[in-house]
Amino acid sequence: MSNGKLSAVEALAIKDGKVLATGPLLYLKNITDSSRELRDIGDNIILPGFVEPHLHIMLSALLKGYLLDISPLRTPTFEAAIAALNAELPNVKPGQWLFAHGYDPSRLDWHDLSMKSLDKEVSSTVPILIINASGHLAYANSKAFALANVTQDTPDPEGGEYARDSSGKLTGVLVEAGAISPFAAIGEAANIARMPLIKDGLKEVLSQWLEKGVTTVLDAGLGLTALTEFDLIANLTECSPIRIFGAVADYKPDDAQRMLGSGPMPSGGFKKKNLTVRTVKLFSDGSTQGFTAAVKQDYRLEHFPAYFNNRTKGVLVWPDANQVDGGRDGYNTTLREEMLKWMQRGYQIMVHSNGDRSSQVVMDAYEDIFAAYPELHPRRSGIIHRIEHFTVTERSQIRRAGKLGLGVSHTMGHVYYWGNVFRNAVLGRARGERVDPVADDAAYDLVYSFNSDSPVTDVNPLLWVFTAITRRIFKTADTLGRSQGVNLERALRGVTSNPAKQILHDNQVGTLEAGKQADFIMLGGDLRRFNWKNGTPDEIPRVLETWIGGIRRFLYTA
Repeated sequence: MSNGKLSAVEALAIKDGKVLATGPLLYLKNITDSSRELRDIGDNIILPGFVEPHLHIMLSALLKGYLLDISPLRTPTFEAAIAALNAELPNVKPGQWLFAHGYDPSRLDWHDLSMKSLDKEVSSTVPILIINASGHLAYANSKAFALANVTQDTPDPEGGEYARDSSGKLTGVLVEAGAISPFAAIGEAANIARMPLIKDGLKEVLSQWLEKGVTTVLDAGLGLTALTEFDLIANLTECSPIRIFGAVADYKPDDAQRMLGSGPMPSGGFKKKNLTVRTVKLFSDGSTQGFTAAVKQDYRLEHFPAYFNNRTKGVLVWPDANQVDGGRDGYNTTLREEMLKWMQRGYQIMVHSNGDRSSQVVMDAYEDIFAAYPELHPRRSGIIHRIEHFTVTERSQIRRAGKLGLGVSHTMGHVYYWGNVFRNAVLGRARGERVDPVADDAAYDLVYSFNSDSPVTDVNPLLWVFTAITRRIFKTADTLGRSQGVNLERALRGVTSNPAKQILHDNQVGTLEAGKQADFIMLGGDLRRFNWKNGTPDEIPRVLETWIGGIRRFLYTA
């Protein structure tokens, strides 16, 4: 994948954990000595290890044994989700909370959860907290509200909202981390005896990611679950076989500063143990399928939640000039000012932005900063600043992002898992067909990448390659925005060379070139010969081996 091209070679030479050279076998024999160990891989092929530029390690680990997984893939109906919650109740000891994750009304015939339904269908005496698949909404029962000391008269918290119905009564829906986090903190304290399960969860997710060919990840929100998350991930880097980099979440005032300090970024990045942080993560809006992403045109209103009180274009998080729209109490700075603060300290910026209205505000901020401080422009600084998700877009915005030198990272599961939802129920056909427009990205020379946003979707880079090529929708022959499909080479860029550039470590990973880390995977077949038109994700050649730093970390056994 040198220069983002499918530059196939005959042989690869590795020495001391790095790529010594690539090219014809005879040439590599001539430059290595007699102590070399030769291996013929037959009809298999080698690719660079996959780079996952946006996931959440602790949240992903929490799903393995600590949180009950009621995502639509595991509980495909509302009734199945309720049954799973009830089946888990006997495992909740007195004083503990029932925690679940992954509930998604948009894929369950729009069966929304409420305080009333949880009390009636599950329990009113055991505290319950369920995180929506997007991570931007949650659902709690009356017992949880009581323990959190949230009543009808409690004002909305900084960075969140307690959703209320038209009469002002609490619905049980929690909007954004400012509202969710206090509930989660109380529940975690009550469930402290179950915390050792997280260690097992970490082992499981790392093992699963190796199986999918992932060799490098960027945690896109250190500090979101708790400030201690920074230390936990730093400790994990000392034993993880996968390379881990991080972005600190700037979600509450001063939290990011508590983790990174107030001074300039140290040369090479802020380091703690083997964890390197060169990136600060900000949030501009919410979830598209949750109707909180800030869009220019109204959402389709058939399934629009009444508790959002007619905010039919979603919500912007920051109170920027001329864009005041439900910004956070306690924030005295605008998005532009917060971005500039971290840029001037040397950090890369990545901004969560799903909607086109939000992305306009984000790009306005980038453009203003680059105009006033040209030395911060990516073409001068060498730092590719990012927009995360970039789900609902206009073609003019793609062009603008390219001119600004920005990188964009798409959660390709929006196409694969939510394609019909976006087109038929949330956005309408015109906007839905443009979700995650990879062909436009390539046309305007954007550095684009694909991510799982795990635990929003499972880590599966080859599925995102399949989706970028075919635009296929889960369990159907239908497609979403066929014109936005790309060829294999461009799809592979999204999981190898491009995300390596976005995480600012393309000098080490992302391609197999002399001097770089020997991080690679072996596939049981040539992707160039795969029938992308008629094939299914299950038929894609599987990952047989995953190597990191010249050490095999995964071996498939039938």
